[in-house]
Amino acid sequence: MMTLIIGFLIGCAFGAILFLGGASSYRKILGTLLLRDMSIIKLMMTAIGVGTLGIYLLDQGGLAHMSIKPAYIWGIVAGGAIFGTGWAISGYCPGTCLVGSAEGKFDAIATLIGGLVGALIFAWAFPMLDELLLQNADFGKITIQGLFGINGLYLAVPFSFAMLFAAFFLLKDRYE
Repeated sequence: MMTLIIGFLIGCAFGAILFLGGASSYRKILGTLLLRDMSIIKLMMTAIGVGTLGIYLLDQGGLAHMSIKPAYIWGIVAGGAIFGTGWAISGYCPGTCLVGSAEGKFDAIATLIGGLVGALIFAWAFPMLDELLLQNADFGKITIQGLFGINGLYLAVPFSFAMLFAAFFLLKDRYE
């Protein structure tokens, strides 16, 4: 039960950060897609940088257990295409969709309902998709650290610092 409460509180904090960062704002999203307003990209890069380092440190300390999922190439391609198409049509990803729904934005609520319906259809179709998309291109649990044979922390530290450096020092808003 405590794990659920902690997860809920972390989710609330994440949603608040998305809201405060403007990630559910149409103007910010459009500015990001036009590569004029870098604030959402900076927000995402900061989250990736902090999250990558945090997860690896927690894993090293025995406080987290990373479970690597198998790389199913056709599933990844199909999922990426569906995700990207949905984001392009609606202007929301799953996290920003929830934030926009909490704000009462009707387009976000419609996106949320569409995502839930899509998840239901996927659950029904999974047995067929498993054979068609997943089992035919199963590359196993591939990781970059496994390919190089080194501790993942040695990759996470420079990657995280590169993300944070780019977010804070390289990316600049472009207004024309």
